Amino acid sequence: MRIFLISCFVAFPGAQVCAAADTFPTKPVRIVVGFTPGTTTDITARALAQALTVRLGQQVVVENREGANSGIANSIVAHANPDGHTLLIGTLSLVVSPLLYKELPFDPQDLAPVSLVVLTQNVICVNPKVEAQSIKELIALAKAKPGSMRYGSSGRGSSAFLTLELFKAMAGIELQEIPYKSTSQAVTDLMSGEIPIYPPSLVSAIPLIKSGRIRALAVTGLKRSSVAPEIPTVAETLPGYDAATGVYGLMVPAQTPKAIVDRLYRETIAVLKTPEFREKMQAQGVDLVGTTPAEYADYLHASGQKWKTLFSRIGVGPQ
Repeated sequence: MRIFLISCFVAFPGAQVCAAADTFPTKPVRIVVGFTPGTTTDITARALAQALTVRLGQQVVVENREGANSGIANSIVAHANPDGHTLLIGTLSLVVSPLLYKELPFDPQDLAPVSLVVLTQNVICVNPKVEAQSIKELIALAKAKPGSMRYGSSGRGSSAFLTLELFKAMAGIELQEIPYKSTSQAVTDLMSGEIPIYPPSLVSAIPLIKSGRIRALAVTGLKRSSVAPEIPTVAETLPGYDAATGVYGLMVPAQTPKAIVDRLYRETIAVLKTPEFREKMQAQGVDLVGTTPAEYADYLHASGQKWKTLFSRIGVGPQ
């Protein structure tokens, strides 16, 4: 099922639509974020808000409304007045949550894309005592000891879960999931050897990789990261593998007039081209994207289909 299609010129009939678009924005704009301050999602939103404040001529502020795997933030924007003054930093939860939960506090069809802004990658890492020096060797090791190797995750639907369950399915191996309440504890146990495998975010893992406390095998996106180009991708061993689960884009309520969506899209793309924004985001280890609303919709649709197929294969359904 395709979702995230933009509905245009519905909220304000006739001349009111044109007037709203011509005068937008008429008041401060808020960007709602479903995670706590200091996270990559929040940092992306704040950098975007700072730049958009200049370009839109109105103050753009960030509102953190964490909880329910971004469900609270998604719900706030889905039910907001569709006038362009309430925006969302959309994440992968938009396509994964409907696959995991029978009831959601929002309908994904009540949100529409503006632009996919940045992607972040995880990096599949092992404890240094693990014999594998590459993804190919890790697959061979797992096949030699079926079901005996464990990996850490933050529960079903988490970034680590998606990353390694897709890896398992494509490699044809068995790994035992060990759920953790926090990523920090999982990383601690990876360093100690309590778990042999974990895929932290690349930017957070780099200091530990350089110090030799964990060993990087491969990043999880389709392309090598500009932050650590020496680390290969999983796709170099398993063609087509793509688990860049840090997907951050700008979204609006679905009935937002097309003229306002187009203005937000143009300004966002202009921000992505500025050296200040690029430097700030690249320091966070993210890859800048910048898509049209239609391209972002297609990306979300394809991503949703990919995870739906995986969940069906491994027997994960909505609860």
